[in-house]
Amino acid sequence: MEIKWLSYVPIYLALCEEKSIAKAALRLNCSSAHISRQLRQLEALLDTQLIQRTTRQFNLTYDGLEFYKQVKVLFAHAEAINEGLDVTNSVYGKLRIAASASFGSMLLSEHLADFNLSHPNIELEVAFTETPLDQIEQGFDVAIYFTETPPEGYVGHYIRHLQCQPFAHESYLTNNPAITHPLDLLDHNNIIYRNSEFTLDKWCFINQTTQEKTNIILKPSMSFSLVTVMTEAMIKGCGIAMLDEMALSHLDSDKRTHIINILPDWFTPNRLPLYILYPKRKHLAQRTSLFVNFIRQKFDKTNEY
Repeated sequence: MEIKWLSYVPIYLALCEEKSIAKAALRLNCSSAHISRQLRQLEALLDTQLIQRTTRQFNLTYDGLEFYKQVKVLFAHAEAINEGLDVTNSVYGKLRIAASASFGSMLLSEHLADFNLSHPNIELEVAFTETPLDQIEQGFDVAIYFTETPPEGYVGHYIRHLQCQPFAHESYLTNNPAITHPLDLLDHNNIIYRNSEFTLDKWCFINQTTQEKTNIILKPSMSFSLVTVMTEAMIKGCGIAMLDEMALSHLDSDKRTHIINILPDWFTPNRLPLYILYPKRKHLAQRTSLFVNFIRQKFDKTNEY
């Protein structure tokens, strides 16, 4: 049986993932007019509207989104089969990655460069964002985010947890009351992390010697959705920030010397596991599998933070 719409799928995938006719045309190295014509023909073949488009809006209809999800899986299977038959054993194509803006750049920048050097035929398209997204709907192959558990329909490989401590710059501590107990934090300026999904203002502190537990809710004087901005505000002496050591690891030695762990005799339990995520599929594209295994091996071999 002839599947008349099959040849239109690469263009449709590009449209859905680029969310622009012009960008899809650029990606496929063809004209915008050709893209528009192909979309009209595909919608006519399927007898349904796939995309609602105006001069300013580009949105998938319900049918358009469902069709995208199915053909995305279909092409992933086709690519896996094609790669299996490739006698040269070369791996190529585009790999779309979404990662936490706060920690992704710190954790991944070196590893992404190493992967590119090892696999130059794989084009990496990386988006750093703090906005949670539907990987399938947005067309990403892999996502690297903090989540308590992998979402339904996704495979998740654990990378690490956050292990946060209260840090402040010497200049702030010099001009403010001393801190000897977690409850003292309630009387200070606190810089906290907040995004659309959660706020890191509730903390449990445990004394390493006595095992005393203290639960507190920090009242923020400032809140940010980027850890780099939190860190900069803390360095400027604006207050105390609950940070993982990773957030400080890229500071030069002069700046790092003046940053103090205020409560070294206390620790906080692990928070927010970081996962590398990808949609569950029977056939995983070889480039996706290569990248996932590469990143997992990098973190298995190192305990940098």
